[in-house]
Amino acid sequence: MKDLPLRGLRVGVFLEDGVNEVECHYNRLRLKEGGAEVVVIGNNKLDYTGELFESLSADTKIDDVNSIDFDGVIIPGGLAPEKLRLNPKVVNFVRDIYDRGKVCAAICHGQQVFISAGMLKGKRAVAAWSMVDDLVYSGAKHVSDARAVRDGNIVTGRFIHDLPEFYSLVLKAFSEIEHCDLPEKYGSRLDGKKFGILADDAAYDMHIFYTGGRIQEESGEVIIMGRKEGTVVHLGNDTWEWGDHGYTIKVDRSLLNKGAVDSHDFPYEDELRAIKPSEIDGLIIPGGLATWMVRGHPGLKDLIKEMDSSGKHITTIGRGPKILLSAGILGGEW
Repeated sequence: MKDLPLRGLRVGVFLEDGVNEVECHYNRLRLKEGGAEVVVIGNNKLDYTGELFESLSADTKIDDVNSIDFDGVIIPGGLAPEKLRLNPKVVNFVRDIYDRGKVCAAICHGQQVFISAGMLKGKRAVAAWSMVDDLVYSGAKHVSDARAVRDGNIVTGRFIHDLPEFYSLVLKAFSEIEHCDLPEKYGSRLDGKKFGILADDAAYDMHIFYTGGRIQEESGEVIIMGRKEGTVVHLGNDTWEWGDHGYTIKVDRSLLNKGAVDSHDFPYEDELRAIKPSEIDGLIIPGGLATWMVRGHPGLKDLIKEMDSSGKHITTIGRGPKILLSAGILGGEW
């Protein structure tokens, strides 16, 4: 099935303390969306803490898996790869998948495992800027102007913001190596379209990063919308709901000011560049505790009403429907 190009494939995603949470989740969810059986493999235990203190769990440990049972492997970055590369079982697992011609992908610092496995000599590759020297000294050919690179069955990427391009190459590698068809017009299905994603303090981080990445992966444009343009908001997750620790994101465009809108009713937003319904083709409302703080925003309510009346797409996740309820566009009965 073209909508599930990875159906029947089994892919491992490695996990260790200090992993970059977004890179881990994005790859895991994209593989699952494509129909693959995803196995999160822990180094020597099942429970881990990510780079920004999110609690994460593995499905199994390296001691309990055999590389022959896998069709590919992805290694997220962060601080985890430095620990993974010290385990010969991890290195041998990855090297065996590579030797069998299967897809091997790594992003950020995940390439450290590839270096330990002796896989990058003579290969075109990229990585986080702080380990480019490692690539060069391992014999790889660093591609300085690329966000992500594929060389045969190896795919490498740089950072979180390069995930759309990175995973696009991963999917195309699976398509060619495993002889599976990609979805029709994959990579351009949202070309020329703009989507607003609502962001405020304590919005759920992966609701924003995953939907935003998927839009960009299909050549769409993402506009982060919030109460004030240029504001950096602190995102939450299952471990830190209020965003005490975790990722941040900057607001690209403000909502139209219709009154006092922040938690202290001050200050008012600058209306000069406020987002208008006519500028976007769809709206995504993430979950998280942010919905509690922003649901009463008058400008947001008007935006939603106008988009709804014009038939534009509005998508909510988790607690997101609360905002539609406040906007008065949800009907129904008990």
